[in-house]
Amino acid sequence: MLNYNENSPVDDFKCGNNYFLLFTCLVFFSGISSSYADTEDNLKVSGFARVVMGYLDDKNAEYLGYDNSISLDQESLIGLQLDYQVVDTLAVTGQVIGHTGAQRDSGIEWLYLTYHPTKALKFKLGRQRTPFLNYSDVIDVGYAYPWATLPQQTYPRHFFSTFDGLMANYEISNNEFVLNIEGYWGGFKDKVVVAERIMEAETTDFRGLISNLAYQNWTFRASYHQGRTSVDLDDVVQFSGLLGQLGFTQSAESLATVGSTEVYQLSVNFENIDYFVRTEFNRIQADFVFVPDSDNYFVSAGYNYLPFSTYISYSQNKTQYEPAATDIPIGINSQLDIIAFSYQEIFNQLPIDSSEAFTIGTRWDLKAGLALKGEISQLNGANSDRAFFTVNDPSFDRKAILYLVALEWVF
Repeated sequence: MLNYNENSPVDDFKCGNNYFLLFTCLVFFSGISSSYADTEDNLKVSGFARVVMGYLDDKNAEYLGYDNSISLDQESLIGLQLDYQVVDTLAVTGQVIGHTGAQRDSGIEWLYLTYHPTKALKFKLGRQRTPFLNYSDVIDVGYAYPWATLPQQTYPRHFFSTFDGLMANYEISNNEFVLNIEGYWGGFKDKVVVAERIMEAETTDFRGLISNLAYQNWTFRASYHQGRTSVDLDDVVQFSGLLGQLGFTQSAESLATVGSTEVYQLSVNFENIDYFVRTEFNRIQADFVFVPDSDNYFVSAGYNYLPFSTYISYSQNKTQYEPAATDIPIGINSQLDIIAFSYQEIFNQLPIDSSEAFTIGTRWDLKAGLALKGEISQLNGANSDRAFFTVNDPSFDRKAILYLVALEWVF
């Protein structure tokens, strides 16, 4: 994760952003009461904002950027969306988001055309949300889900949030159910943070298939995604080339920085007036170094007693990397030993994020479009793993409590 000094100019800038965000939200909260505004017949303006305050009860680590000081600058944001209906069958959508988090850039998030040739079929072309998981479409709109933050164990931050391409959606509906089937193709190129390293990444031939089924109080979602990704790591490429020249082909191939990534996802939700149960599972498989294979899931149950709801959640992820190759001999001469230890050190430094989180929280819907949430999470990981923490002291036991308070708004 990115770190910056407490008194650095960057920090001062971030602090200024926080005050600007809070001020902007307060102005919106006090000045606008409608859920959205129709500025003209064909133009709709809508938006969302969230102010998330967090505190981690351990000084030896950080989690999602939160440390043992009260912080507002990790997940707070504000977004504005414009939808313009060009003709009956064609519309254009643009969305701009301002983030306070250090790992996400502010700017245009969505910009795409929607073509609706029939009532059941539509196409979207342009920059749009990457539909990896159940809440990917609304990941920035905290008002749309009960938790203060989506579980890191199931929604890892290294997923890229948008892609450029074409998506098709077909809907089948009757009195019993509604079924949506989506397919997409496109690509992505930007900076990503993987294994605590910032790198340029490019994904090509990115495609997937998603099905959503709503039946009475149940909703089901299953999806599959695949893409070929390359990351810009000159030092690793050069070292891999050296290993190849020396004839250690297994070791050289194990340091590949280009390969396929697959994501499988399944979610089941049940909700009525009184309570809800939500579950989601996903599996990530990658065939190149720095992106581990992982199995991730969460289970959450909540009780509604309007305007409040209280929930408990459990989330877990297990990650592992492909084992290092063993074709470099050790003990023959000192030069080969240096090469072998340098190769092993690359794998020794790969962070393992296996961890679990127990969460309890309450949501208070202050009025339509405005909600206040409070949430406490017990985070656990093995002493030998990173477990999504940024460790400041090696003696840290990978156990901490994260406190979050979030004010969510849509307009």
